[in-house]
Amino acid sequence: MRLPLRVKIILPFAVLLVFTGLVGSGLATSRITTEAAAESDASLLHASLLAHQQLAQVEAERMAELRAASDTIGVAEALQAGSAAALNAFLIPIAANAAPAGLTVEALSLRGRPLVRIGPTPDGPQPLPLASAPDLTEVAQVRSVLDDRADAMGDRFVFIDATARPVTIDWVGPVRTAGGRLAGAVVVAQPVDEIAALIPGAAFFALDGSRLAASQSWTPALPADVVSGLSAGTTLRADETIDGHRYGELFSQWTVRAAPIGYLAVVQNQDGPAAVVTELRLLFTILFAAAALLVLVVGTVLSSLITRPVERLVEAMRAVSGGDLRRRAAVGSGDEIGYLAQAFNEMTAALAQKTAALEETTFASVEALAQAIDARDPSTYGHSQRVAAFSLELADEMGVTGEVREALRRAALLHDIGKIGVEDRVLRKPGPLSAQEGADMRAHPRIGHQMLKGLPFLQASLPGILHHHERWDGEGYPHGLRGDRIPLPVRILTLVDAFDAMISERSYRRSLELEEAAQAIVREAGTQFDPDVVSAFTRRKGAIFRLARSMVRGQSNLEAA
Repeated sequence: MRLPLRVKIILPFAVLLVFTGLVGSGLATSRITTEAAAESDASLLHASLLAHQQLAQVEAERMAELRAASDTIGVAEALQAGSAAALNAFLIPIAANAAPAGLTVEALSLRGRPLVRIGPTPDGPQPLPLASAPDLTEVAQVRSVLDDRADAMGDRFVFIDATARPVTIDWVGPVRTAGGRLAGAVVVAQPVDEIAALIPGAAFFALDGSRLAASQSWTPALPADVVSGLSAGTTLRADETIDGHRYGELFSQWTVRAAPIGYLAVVQNQDGPAAVVTELRLLFTILFAAAALLVLVVGTVLSSLITRPVERLVEAMRAVSGGDLRRRAAVGSGDEIGYLAQAFNEMTAALAQKTAALEETTFASVEALAQAIDARDPSTYGHSQRVAAFSLELADEMGVTGEVREALRRAALLHDIGKIGVEDRVLRKPGPLSAQEGADMRAHPRIGHQMLKGLPFLQASLPGILHHHERWDGEGYPHGLRGDRIPLPVRILTLVDAFDAMISERSYRRSLELEEAAQAIVREAGTQFDPDVVSAFTRRKGAIFRLARSMVRGQSNLEAA
């Protein structure tokens, strides 16, 4: 059979186009499937990170309530006297001020015997019958507190009480007299199911794999390799189909005080991504078929018009995948490729917005931790916020703007976060520090830098956290930087950090008046501080003084200055 020349010319291109369409559609579908899986993994990881942030917030709140219960003046004496009435008077307000409705506060004698137990009732926190109190005398963490032992994380411990109904996570800490003598212990307990209710799609398991609580009606199966092989900082992904619906599950260790106490599973419905992949397969099949017909009809000239915007879109995709979320693809037409570029731009904009929101959420969590560290010592409460406010005044005076100014603000808010690694006895010591205590205190810039160096959006703020105790004359720490080797924002932070310390009350000295502190700053120009920064401080001190008067309360020498 003889074929027309036209068919002979068209047939090879038709076969090639069909082959290309099939292969291209398969590759594109494979890529989309991979992208969908990656997006699903990223979504699960994001949800897991948010869940762990929520758990960290819960831990911080419970530890704060435990400190309030154990450090309240009079609790130690009431424990020594065995006075249930006095203990109730001290502890009921603490339980009432706690946010969770199911919180239980218990005071234990030195022998581990419960003296009072305060828990939720319809009328609010009230004393509960001691007969219903769980026996904690044989719990290792409780024994450690009552035996006056501590570990690397301090003398407060956490454990899961599986005997309680519902199961609780308990924080236990010592109660000491003013002389430091152990008087007993305080236990703050919160039901695990109450914590689970705060985290959508979460399920909690004990270290032995038993189920503790979940925020949904069903609980995913805990794979055997989770119990046997999951370690800190790692996750395990699993998929499960229930009632015809696909679910993705991400398992990780539930860690408190740097030690695992169980496992956390975050569960998300995966029906949506699967449906999207199916729709995109059909869409790409249609697109390739249309492209084949278009190439056969229009030819080489129009093919270049089609491939050029695709190349620009691919370049934009590569830039975005490399981390440049500000990159946008040029939308040069209103056809499918232009629509794809527009959809890509919208997706990239949404990704940039979510990334910024995640950074702000993460920074807010870190800032909350820094504020909690400030609050460990009443004399430093609000210190970081004041340093940030003073720093911005000096930054404006010296023309520091934009991203550098924001990096300075964040560094000021977080500069003392490394004090989380310094023991309370050192932070709160009323007199001069010993050589070892001084070395422990001087370690906090390195600790803070080590804690935050893994957060990309805080990279510009890390020098301020690491070097805010450097001196202009090179006699500071931790690296002994001198002069202009210290970045300008860090020099600003160093000065206002010292200024706020001067005007703040300390247990071992009085605070200085504002003008007295300003004169001390001027005297250190060229030695401790950059002379240019001191000059800017002198020019701006009126505004800084006003800020100090409004932010530092309860110090008569400031209010009268």
